[in-house]
Amino acid sequence: DTQDAMREHFLMGRHSLVDCFYLCQTYARIPKHLMRDNANLLILFRQDGTNLRHVCNVHVNTDMTFEEFVALCRDCWRRRYGFFVIDKDSALRNGRYRRGFTEYALS
Repeated sequence: DTQDAMREHFLMGRHSLVDCFYLCQTYARIPKHLMRDNANLLILFRQDGTNLRHVCNVHVNTDMTFEEFVALCRDCWRRRYGFFVIDKDSALRNGRYRRGFTEYALS
């Protein structure tokens, strides 16, 4: 698999306090148990409904409905170079969901 080396760096880097960025175009193709479950920050640029549904089901559905999640994402993506951030280490009303890196989406 062409991703084996990247997966190994990601897994071992976290245990050595190394920050890793894993850039991909399709959320559903990221290995679940190794990467999706261990990521603490997700940066979402424009996505299709299938990928949004996957992200919502795994990271968001206890905090808001799928429709609310899609509305927040679309609001971010309307802005030039806009992106939506999910910071899994932050509290719900203290930066877990953001427009870009600095604007809290829920407060």
